[in-house]
Amino acid sequence: MAQTTKTYEGMFLLDAGNPDFQAACEPVQTILSRNEVEVLAIKPWDERKLAYEIARRKRGLYVLVYFKSDPLRIAEIEHDCQLDERVVRVLILRRDQLTEQELQAETPATSTVRRPAEGEGERDERPSRDNGDDSSDSNDADSDKD
Repeated sequence: MAQTTKTYEGMFLLDAGNPDFQAACEPVQTILSRNEVEVLAIKPWDERKLAYEIARRKRGLYVLVYFKSDPLRIAEIEHDCQLDERVVRVLILRRDQLTEQELQAETPATSTVRRPAEGEGERDERPSRDNGDDSSDSNDADSDKD
């Protein structure tokens, strides 16, 4: 029986402690090579503050990987990720129709556009409630009751 391979997209959340990308994604490369997959592309997605603390980590490095593998190996890859303390989370999706443009696409980490740092240049776009124009709204509601 011939071995079938499918194309997959994996998003790996790693500990953000290492500034060197190659060293930081070493656990992912080790897991994938151990499971005999063909890596098509591996690139940093972004380093971000996590929405909530995971295993006492407040920041994480997201790594995007496109690879080809035997479908029976996916469960083994996910299990290996659970056993490795450096891999915080993993999500693997099957990608049937992956184009070369998607493989070469920019990620937020590789984009040349500069994003403002956390707290820098961010403004609350919601309208202010105390702008002076609507201050009588609560009084108008009371006067309508009379």
